[in-house]
Amino acid sequence: MKKEQKMTHNNSVKRLFFTLSPLLLLTGCVRPAPPKIPFDSAEVAWAQKPGHATIKGCVSGGEFTKYYTYQVPDGNYDSYPIESSYRENPSRNFTIDLLPESDYMWSLAQKMQQYYLLNSYHTLNDSRWVEPSVIPFIPHISCPADGPDICPSRGHFIFNNLPAGNWYIVAGYNATKEDNAVAVTVQKITTIEGQTVPYVSWFGARSIKKCSP
Repeated sequence: MKKEQKMTHNNSVKRLFFTLSPLLLLTGCVRPAPPKIPFDSAEVAWAQKPGHATIKGCVSGGEFTKYYTYQVPDGNYDSYPIESSYRENPSRNFTIDLLPESDYMWSLAQKMQQYYLLNSYHTLNDSRWVEPSVIPFIPHISCPADGPDICPSRGHFIFNNLPAGNWYIVAGYNATKEDNAVAVTVQKITTIEGQTVPYVSWFGARSIKKCSP
């Protein structure tokens, strides 16, 4: 194998392993299942009420597109990113799920964060870990499928008509032909009646959140 081919192959293998390593760790030790604690619908009934709160956010991340590759003493190749190749990469395809604050929903949010790497869900309606009775209490959007009013541009969304309250907001990054990243972030957010709350989900290289809602 030529040096250039070996360098490229080694770099590709490393990136593939980085993407799959969480999946490899989860496989065999995690089995999708709903939270075991009781679900109290009365505790989160407020999430079904209409409101005038809005979340305006972006789902994005950072990546390096070029790497400097060099040979190490054992004959293999290693690499490090070239700073000038860093770029922001807004997600092309993502979901946003709002889980009203409760012990049950916190447990569910943590499961979603784990199972996403294992099964890569595209909608929340998955009976492997979400009871059908819970679905109506979780507002959900999917971009760009929900159209320009909700998904005005790549990586951006506007979630309207929400009640005021505390939520666990779960952003799921879905892979596309252009973006092979599969990830999920979980944060806590508070909506305020009559106001717009900014939100940023960030995944990938660096923690500099350039994305502006």
